[in-house]
Amino acid sequence: MARLEFRGLHKRFDGGAVAIDDLDLAIEDGEFLVLVGPSGSGKTTVLRVAAGLELATSGDVLIGGEVVNDVAPPDRDIAMVFQTYALYPHMSVYDNMAFGLKLHKVGKGEIRTRVLAAATMLELDDLLRRKPAQLSGGQRQRVAMGRAVVREPAAFLMDEPLSNLDAKLRVEMRTYLATLHQRLRTTTLYVTHDQTEAMTMGDRVAVMRTGRLQQVDIPQVLYDRPANAFVAGFIGSPAMNLLRSRLDWDGGALAVDLGEATLPLPRSLLARRPGLARYAGAEVLVGIRPEDIEDAALVPSANGSALPVRVTLAESLGAEVIAHFPLAGAAIAESPTPEATPDTGTLLTARLSPRSGARSGQPLRVAIDLERLHFFDPESEEAIW
Repeated sequence: MARLEFRGLHKRFDGGAVAIDDLDLAIEDGEFLVLVGPSGSGKTTVLRVAAGLELATSGDVLIGGEVVNDVAPPDRDIAMVFQTYALYPHMSVYDNMAFGLKLHKVGKGEIRTRVLAAATMLELDDLLRRKPAQLSGGQRQRVAMGRAVVREPAAFLMDEPLSNLDAKLRVEMRTYLATLHQRLRTTTLYVTHDQTEAMTMGDRVAVMRTGRLQQVDIPQVLYDRPANAFVAGFIGSPAMNLLRSRLDWDGGALAVDLGEATLPLPRSLLARRPGLARYAGAEVLVGIRPEDIEDAALVPSANGSALPVRVTLAESLGAEVIAHFPLAGAAIAESPTPEATPDTGTLLTARLSPRSGARSGQPLRVAIDLERLHFFDPESEEAIW
């Protein structure tokens, strides 16, 4: 195992497109770090530069404290798991897993020991003589992981390894991968565009946008304290609602305009976000997570702050109801993460209790948890604290 680090990493392709812009990031020894972002954010390029499949324009890649910029990919002591499995169709599962070891001149006895141990760990014991065409998608992905595991590398690089699996199998494989990492504790850099994978698997999560690192932290901090509107909109599903609003003093209290309603902000919120006082009389972006909106009939304390809406669409999912509705007088901000959010136009999204009376086309009164509001500067989109 080893620490994997990027220092001032920059990658510009022929034609001028910048894929990585001054990246400083370290994956600690034994850490599982997930690099997440929409398509085109540069996350896969970071992985390919780490593997040596792409050369950095400038900056350094370090493995175990050693700069490896000029080290060939086979000599970097890393193993990569690809999105497309990349198995040899004419080889058995055993030979696919053993192939890399043979290239490195490992003895037959050692190869057998490592392959059988990895096969047992990955529950592939009964499949070792089969060819890839005889395997399911999940089994093929486990073989691809087994081929990486037997190498006993300093670090794993995983490039969206679950994206070709169906939804149910993806959930199973997420659990499997997390359990595997707990057993091996090998330094892992995992790339995905799926923020659910990122939140459930990563010790830490790094969010990228157009080649630049936006924020890196443990999943709960990204959810609770997003650094900017982009991170706020990308982390969480359904995505955070963003409204263009303003703050004003109302009877000695700082209040926020939510559509046609003006609601006083709780003192506890202002204590956590003292910077809001500077925006009195000014515009702000207000972020409301769908799970912080509830049917007011289920919130006894919401009488004074309940807002009337008419539900455009209510989607009952059994354990919850996802409701979409306009808020009278509200100006919905354009999402900074359009790739990650559905096109709901001028509608807000709420995640309601299954006991909610929300029905498509019917009126409803909703309560917003004002303690949980997020605020961003309308120009920089940076969080206001």
